Amino acid sequence: ILIKGLSSRLGIPWSLSQEWAPLARRVLEGSTKQKAQSKNDKIRIKDVTKLFKTWGRGKVSRAVTKLPSPIRTRVAAIALKLQKRREGKETKRRS
Repeated sequence: ILIKGLSSRLGIPWSLSQEWAPLARRVLEGSTKQKAQSKNDKIRIKDVTKLFKTWGRGKVSRAVTKLPSPIRTRVAAIALKLQKRREGKETKRRS
């Protein structure tokens, strides 16, 4: 709506439907092709959990960078302790 208002005020012809129609067609065509291919493919819990872990790590890292410096330092120290604990558990499993 904002773009449409600006374009009409500036006298520039612009249509949202004309701009987005080709993209929408490509998306719809791709989704029908994917549905035909994905009937044989199954979504696995392992893949979903991996996706959520990756997404969560990205969200947490962005949130931590926005924290004040003293709190960021504490969070980094806690993360380091957790990482060392995990590495210790992995070495115990291997031996």
